[in-house]
Amino acid sequence: MSTRKVCPQCGEDYDADVAFCAKDGTSLVPAGEANLIGKMVGGRYKVLKQLGEGGMGQVYLAEHVRMKRKSAIKIMRPALVHEPEALQRFTREAENASKISHPNVAGIFDFGETDEGLVYLAMEFIDGESLSATLKREVAMHPVVAADIIAQASDALQAAHDLGILHRDIKPDNVMVSQRNDGTFVVKLVDFGIARTMDRGAQQVTRTGFAVGTPEFMSPEQLSGDVLDARSDQYSLALVAFITLTGHDAFANSNSKESLIARLTSRPRRLDEVRSDLEWPESIQEVFDKALAPDPADRFPTVAEFGMTLANAVSEMTPTQTAEMYRHALGQRMSSVGARTPIDNNSVRTPAAAVATQKTKAAKSAAPRRKDPASLGRRRSVFPYLVMLGAMTYGVWWYGSQKPAGPAREAADTIGAYASSFKSWAGGLIGKSDTAVVADTTAAAEKPAAAPMPRRNRRRADSTTVTKPVDTATAAAAPADSSTVKRDSTVPPA
Repeated sequence: MSTRKVCPQCGEDYDADVAFCAKDGTSLVPAGEANLIGKMVGGRYKVLKQLGEGGMGQVYLAEHVRMKRKSAIKIMRPALVHEPEALQRFTREAENASKISHPNVAGIFDFGETDEGLVYLAMEFIDGESLSATLKREVAMHPVVAADIIAQASDALQAAHDLGILHRDIKPDNVMVSQRNDGTFVVKLVDFGIARTMDRGAQQVTRTGFAVGTPEFMSPEQLSGDVLDARSDQYSLALVAFITLTGHDAFANSNSKESLIARLTSRPRRLDEVRSDLEWPESIQEVFDKALAPDPADRFPTVAEFGMTLANAVSEMTPTQTAEMYRHALGQRMSSVGARTPIDNNSVRTPAAAVATQKTKAAKSAAPRRKDPASLGRRRSVFPYLVMLGAMTYGVWWYGSQKPAGPAREAADTIGAYASSFKSWAGGLIGKSDTAVVADTTAAAEKPAAAPMPRRNRRRADSTTVTKPVDTATAAAAPADSSTVKRDSTVPPA
């Protein structure tokens, strides 16, 4: 057996004791695992380059030779093919992820084994990076951007939970983000390798005392190897949300033994403790207090409700230019195609999935809706103009009422007439009698004024005068001419 190593990027050959390529710095792999660039996998995927690698194997960028579609091909290390546990995890990722049809979950295209014995998984290619890589560069995301990322990830998790699938390994490395042309981010949840199915909402998916996942982002019940349900994923996502908003872990030295023990018994740090440069509304702190509660019973009923509540709480923060620009772009995206598409569970015919779907629909009907950023911006922008318009109208009325005649006086009388009409209409709504309304209108018409009434109000005064009761005896002695009545009911000009 050859002990040589090869660079998977450039194909350069090295000795077994060399770890990295001298040309491009890529980690070297055994010679039998690196000769895939330019070759066909599964008879239809042409490998273009390597994207990364992990403990299970390497990930390559490939292209379907017929459809010309880019795909990410995960190749399992040949040395692990004969290990039942590793093969089971690789197979489970293909099975679980392929069941979920959601825009925020990386799709699975193909799964199989080549003639050479390579086990591969073809999935959606995401032209972006992991959230952990973004946080290494940015330290923390803008609160509005972070809330949108977490909301999309919560929707992806909710889609998995609706099908009875528990992810169990939520962390920034498994949240892929890519930026659209409008500046907004699209989230793709990946790596369902250690996901398990839940039965009736809760099931012990690990052996007692045996924890599976990444310790820094495990829930207390997951650390203790206890019974897990969907609220365990919610806790892990809340830890991701905390570090995305603040750039710090919710627990000091989260990878230390003391932090893991504290997570079982104590509360996390407050937002203002780790990042005091921002004014955090108490509503945001209450969201984290609930989602990071040690007892699962004290958390949100669903992870989708956690995501929506966090987004609504962040919208209460003092708006900035960056926040308004992102909200505007997000509002345009939501109004055009919909930011997130609900999953269609009609194709799932298992009883457990049907029960989970009914519970989720009931929870969603009671959950608060996420506020539309576009409508929030419109309300904030229109209100000051309404106040200015009202102040200007009052100023015109006050100025015109001080003049004996002229255009200013006419404008003031017009405003007063409309105000009187509105007062009469409002009085009718609260139960004012028709007789009182007619009396008020007649009194207003008979009151002398310095300027002629507008034509619209003159017609109203004419109709009121005609409908007044006339004494029979007086009418017989001197018949009234309708034109005379109308002329008398009109106030002569000053």
